[in-house]
Amino acid sequence: MVALTARRAKAGDAELLRSWRNDPETRRRSFTKTTVSVAEHEAWLHTRLASERTAIWIFSDGDVAVGQVRVDVDGDVAEVSIVVAPERRGRGFGKAMLSEAMRLLRRDFGSGVRARALVLDDHDASLRTFRACGFRVVGPAARDDGQRATVLELEAGR
Repeated sequence: MVALTARRAKAGDAELLRSWRNDPETRRRSFTKTTVSVAEHEAWLHTRLASERTAIWIFSDGDVAVGQVRVDVDGDVAEVSIVVAPERRGRGFGKAMLSEAMRLLRRDFGSGVRARALVLDDHDASLRTFRACGFRVVGPAARDDGQRATVLELEAGR
């Protein structure tokens, strides 16, 4: 497995995170397909960073940032999202990031939190990554926008 370091995101990471978010392949694999402006992204990031129920971890391989994992905790469920830097895809970083993020989730939010992910049905790489990290499919996602998605969960304490 790839050895990475993780740190919490900060306001100074706004442009890095926005560039990953606006990457064409990332947008294609996201539920929101539009490009996010600087102002929109900075407002969103400010809100997320101020929340005690959100964590954004940026992962690095040496001095090079390779991606991020975000969790938004609501009650006993943490909604998980992951983005691998476009130039780092296909190298095993996603699995390494997600595995470490689940350890950080337990550390920061407790072992009773159940991790959940919503993944577009045609995003095979993401589905494989979540399954490889112990997530199991719990069903289809009901979406009003017509996009087909799968709900995956990792049992609490795992």
